Amino acid sequence: MWLSQIFIYPIKSARGIALSETELTTSGPVQDRRWMLVDEQGVLLSQRKLPRMALIEPRFEGSDLVATAPGMSRLVIRKWAGEGDWIPVRIWRDHLTLPHPNPGYSNWFSAFLDTPCRLVYLPDEVARHVEAPFDDPKWRVSLADGYPLLVVTQASLDLLNTRAPCRIEMERFRPNLVIAGATPHAEDTWTDIAVDSVRLRIVKPCARCSIVLVDPATAKSGIEPLRTLAGYRRMPNSVWFAQNALVVVPGQVRVGGGVKVAGRQEGY
Repeated sequence: MWLSQIFIYPIKSARGIALSETELTTSGPVQDRRWMLVDEQGVLLSQRKLPRMALIEPRFEGSDLVATAPGMSRLVIRKWAGEGDWIPVRIWRDHLTLPHPNPGYSNWFSAFLDTPCRLVYLPDEVARHVEAPFDDPKWRVSLADGYPLLVVTQASLDLLNTRAPCRIEMERFRPNLVIAGATPHAEDTWTDIAVDSVRLRIVKPCARCSIVLVDPATAKSGIEPLRTLAGYRRMPNSVWFAQNALVVVPGQVRVGGGVKVAGRQEGY
């Protein structure tokens, strides 16, 4: 098995960036989900409420993050250097105080999304804990939903595409690491894997929400792939696809790097 794709999502719920390599820390990939949009009450905004976020495309130019979107001039977001007012925000059950660096950034996103919003940043000095029961201080999470990493096998997507009535892209599932050379949903059986010198612990299946219904190319919502997945991946109260993971031994990972299973669930 080998690592076939790496993705990061610098702005939560905007498009991802494909990388050839990245550093994995105990809070996930460097530069992953460090920026987030919130409403006027400081509550997380995502594609669940605003599918047009799928059309916001970030990319790095040196230390700057540049955002583009249809009909908008490009927005240059400078590397955060301590500026801005700190405001209270809520992401799921977590209440944080984060910097709002520049009202000009927020005006750009508000104009494109046609709703008032503010862009906030997660600095290193703000610790956000992983979801229970893995909320040990040695692990942290960025502004991802609950865990530092999302891992999936290419074979899982390939199986879905043999059953779905339309082609489904990997981008809909927003993984960080895609592993090739495995069998479909082999990730369900793993407890620990090694990607070169990096060690990951697989901790929880990912219950999929309505974001996977949003076509990343058009921001239009449909009924796939959840309808197809519900036919063979439905668990008691949700549909599962991909696995959340923790970084046990940090380090650099590269596309093409070898992947080995270091532990499996009993019974497999």
